[in-house]
Amino acid sequence: MQTWRRRAVATLALCFVGLAFGCSDGTAPGAAIQDSPSLKGGGGKPVPSTGVNSLSYPVIWSEGVAKTLPGTLGMVPLLTGEWWYQWGTNGMDPDVTPASCLPDPDDATYCDDGLPGTVGPLPGAFPADNPLPLAKAYVQKDEYNVWQAWSGDAIASGEAEFDGKLFVDSIDWGDNLESVDWYTRSQVRTEVVLFQMLTTPQLEYQMRHTSGWGIDEVHGLAVDPAADTAWVGPGDRATVYTHCARLTIQKLLVDRADPRVADLIWVPEQGWTEPAEDPLNPGFPYPIAVVNPPIFNKPVYEGGDGPGYYSAEINVKGRIIFGYTWNVRQLYDFTPNTAAGDYRITFSLDQTCGTATLNTFFVDGVTGIMVPAEEEVLVAAEEGEDGGSDTGGAVGVLDYANNLTYMDVRILERGGGN
Repeated sequence: MQTWRRRAVATLALCFVGLAFGCSDGTAPGAAIQDSPSLKGGGGKPVPSTGVNSLSYPVIWSEGVAKTLPGTLGMVPLLTGEWWYQWGTNGMDPDVTPASCLPDPDDATYCDDGLPGTVGPLPGAFPADNPLPLAKAYVQKDEYNVWQAWSGDAIASGEAEFDGKLFVDSIDWGDNLESVDWYTRSQVRTEVVLFQMLTTPQLEYQMRHTSGWGIDEVHGLAVDPAADTAWVGPGDRATVYTHCARLTIQKLLVDRADPRVADLIWVPEQGWTEPAEDPLNPGFPYPIAVVNPPIFNKPVYEGGDGPGYYSAEINVKGRIIFGYTWNVRQLYDFTPNTAAGDYRITFSLDQTCGTATLNTFFVDGVTGIMVPAEEEVLVAAEEGEDGGSDTGGAVGVLDYANNLTYMDVRILERGGGN
């Protein structure tokens, strides 16, 4: 038993995530699953397979342009790939580990002890600090695990209620941007999620965190181990995909608290700039440079993958998010003589988006920025180097007039590794 305990501790990697959404109980009606689940590989080490994240959370296509999703709408989930047992979490933020284990290849009703011919304890034998009903969690990025939550066109589904326009309910900036400052050697994960309450509940699948942390984090679709049915969520909220999203990163040439930052003017598709005239001395040019041209300025509709593009993606929890990993070490503004400083990260919406026309709006009295819950800090820092600092963080700002939101993020000087 002590051998299994040591292995279990090694398996449960530390991470900064909270409970997966919608997993507070196992009483929700289930969805049938396709074929019977099977463990791949042996000795507790499943054979790797390639795949992509499946959609677990409803999504609205605001301009009618849909992302390509694994599976098909309304499909019975295909679950024949790798799975874990999961029965809750241990610890408290920011030190949370999933209570989970792989099934034993000698008898899948037990946890894997890593020893051929013997089995470990029963799942849940060691209580979790934050218990959940025991589930089988079929992991993401496995070609043998495929499912698809609801998705729908904003107008056709009736979710665009204001003369066919969609007014976003809330904006969620990544907690890592809101909670810490970063370094000149960091890789800064910039994430923005748009949320909309649904007038009619739609199919949502419950997810469980099985292992890993940050870029190695793994989640899986929660399945009732007795009934072999997938647990579904409330389905009363969706993310919003807009084909018109744009990300712009610019260096501020003054401190982000400098009052002159408030004078900046947004030029659509180009970025922020100083006014031509000094508001305190009409007729005279603006006396100081406050912001530099963008070091990154890309819209989603240009498409493409990698550091030269901006895109939406399905994350490990199965949500459509807008994400970009900013490698400060390679992409920076060396003014004046340092990459460190304050950078403005702007999430805006273009009026014309390839063949689509903007149908997504941030409206005063409707749209708000979600308060950071410190759910997660996704740090994609280089090995041997720190990610974010212990203090600081940026504040999300909504500019309704320009239909955008931004943050002024601080990048600190960093001369070496740990």
